Amino acid sequence: MARGRPGRLALVAGALALATLLLGPSVVHAGENTGKISLSAGMDFTTAYFFRGILQEKDGFIGQPYADVTFNLYEGSNGLNSIGATLGIWNSIQSDSPGTPVDPKLWYEADFYGGVTFGLFDKWEAGATYTVYTSPNDSFNSTQEIAFSLAYDDSDLLGAFALSPNILFAVEVQGAGATGPDLGTYFALNVEPGLKVIESEKYPVTLSIPLTLGLGLGDYYENPTTGESSTFGFFDAGVKLSMPLGFIPVDYGSWEVYVKGDFLFLGGATEAINGGDDFEAIGTIGIALAY
Repeated sequence: MARGRPGRLALVAGALALATLLLGPSVVHAGENTGKISLSAGMDFTTAYFFRGILQEKDGFIGQPYADVTFNLYEGSNGLNSIGATLGIWNSIQSDSPGTPVDPKLWYEADFYGGVTFGLFDKWEAGATYTVYTSPNDSFNSTQEIAFSLAYDDSDLLGAFALSPNILFAVEVQGAGATGPDLGTYFALNVEPGLKVIESEKYPVTLSIPLTLGLGLGDYYENPTTGESSTFGFFDAGVKLSMPLGFIPVDYGSWEVYVKGDFLFLGGATEAINGGDDFEAIGTIGIALAY
């Protein structure tokens, strides 16, 4: 997986998001957040780390903390409902990091991102995000990409059977490609149907089925043996159970814990990249804060 040094915007994003993660709810006012700034942060512990079907690590401890801050820039109606800007950081801390033994040895990955989203016609959300993928312990060279997303809220249409569909179109713009020397283009189709399986005022449990189809549209999934590009990268079928932590007062934000299983089916190029394995089962537990 190819990754340079983060740009100025990315560094600012990382600093703000890291402050959010460290300070947490102590920087917000009591009660529900009705202001123009919202915060989110969390931590995942997983048995394996695959990035878009490409194996990064499957041994030892893997912890993945993240945080971001979103600014509500505009609220309206008649087509354009909202505009928001987000700055954030995502990390992977790994005990068996494959990179060079430099300090910090455990810090495999730090991704800095900044983006903007537009709420459209009450049901749609369009976004653009610029991400800089870096490795603090020099496990990989950095790369940069711009991604465009589009999501549709079908809850009024399908009710309890809502799919929450969204698509992602990402283009590598700097640095080596994810699986080879060429810059590539990635496309993903995501749905996440779900339903509440335990009704409770404070501790409802929700079951969701996140499904992702990842495709390479030109040089994204390159076979390391033949050099040929494949379109099909992976299919991820997930099962997730989530529950809010109702004992935490709303003054401190909305907290949630979850467990998730992912069943990853890999294409020809990703199978070759991952050493011949075409299937992987992954388990994850996590905690998330939104305010």
